[in-house]
Amino acid sequence: MSRTKRYDRERKTESSRLSVKGTDAKGAPFHEDTKTIDISETGVSFYLTTPIWVDSHLTIEITSSSLFGPKHSAQAKVVRIKVNPDKRQFVAARFD
Repeated sequence: MSRTKRYDRERKTESSRLSVKGTDAKGAPFHEDTKTIDISETGVSFYLTTPIWVDSHLTIEITSSSLFGPKHSAQAKVVRIKVNPDKRQFVAARFD
C-alpha cells in the first residue's frame, strides 16, 4: 500500500475546537483558538493566523474530539506549513 493511501486511511476529517500555544515566528509566545481540519492518532492539521515556523513545538488542547474524547492535551511538532492568499497558514503537526 502506498504511503498516500495509508495516510488517507489514518486521518479523519473532524472540526473539533483546538487551543494552540507556542512561540511565533518573531520569538514571542502566542495563544490562538482554532478548529481541527483533520486528525489521527499521530497528528493534526488546522489553520493559524499567527505566523510560525516549520519545526516549531506547540502545546495543543483538543476538545470534543471523537478520536480523543472531550479533552486531550498534547505536545506537537510542526511538519508542514502552507500560507494561503488570505495569510492564514495551513499547519500540519505531528504529536510528540
